[in-house]
Amino acid sequence: MLARASEPARQGCGDFLAQIHKKPAHLIYIGCSYLPGRQGKPLSATYHVSGRFAAITEAYLIKSVGLNRLHRSCCQWDSAAQQFKDAQGQEFSITMVSDATTVTTRTEWSRISTFEVVVETLTEDL
Repeated sequence: MLARASEPARQGCGDFLAQIHKKPAHLIYIGCSYLPGRQGKPLSATYHVSGRFAAITEAYLIKSVGLNRLHRSCCQWDSAAQQFKDAQGQEFSITMVSDATTVTTRTEWSRISTFEVVVETLTEDL
């Protein structure tokens, strides 16, 4: 499980991947939200990447933070949540998911307009 977020993180959201120097080149930071209604009251940073760059973004995140490889399920490509720590020991969770799509092979990911990456850290113990 994720541990309690550090004091600086509790003060607000941000581009977590850029802050820890793990942000791939084509990943676009969309914003960050505090979600007090969810368990652990996470800070949730959202990113988008074009399908054109999804494979290289996935590969980078697998190598740098241990993202789980995306798999086809129902009508999208998605990864199970994976936890990782930054250099200071703060814990994060990361997932990646495509828009709804009929694309069934990785070689056709460029036909998918957007993939979303979500990075979260908790602000209270579970």
